[in-house]
Amino acid sequence: MIPRIRSTFVLVFTALLIDGCQLDWVREHPLGCRADEKALVRDTLYFGLAIPGGGEITPDQWAHFESDVLLPAFPHGFSVLDSHGPWRGADGRNQVEASHMVVIVHDDDVTSASSLRRVIAHYKSTYGQEAVLRERAAVCVTF
Repeated sequence: MIPRIRSTFVLVFTALLIDGCQLDWVREHPLGCRADEKALVRDTLYFGLAIPGGGEITPDQWAHFESDVLLPAFPHGFSVLDSHGPWRGADGRNQVEASHMVVIVHDDDVTSASSLRRVIAHYKSTYGQEAVLRERAAVCVTF
């Protein structure tokens, strides 16, 4: 009688274990992206709006930068978020300024890397910026 109870218990326990665990098949990828996801890169660029020597980049100037520089570089799209916060300049002083964060999800390829460098260089030279912070992360995405 005991062996029958034991085998019944094992069968029930195994069935519950299998039913309660949903397997999520993961393809071989450094990120562990699932089969229904694509591995891409997310770059977040932080564009300060204060102009050295005084003033700020106007909404019209930003709109032109978006349409004339960002959109041609990343025609598949990007997101812009308004932000503000402190940062330490090369002179060692902390400054607080308004900024725009631009989030771009793209392929990890030469074209995207070149576009990012051009966008950053254009902004820095056009508006006399000391820096544009670039944050880069590997992501798994679905469409």
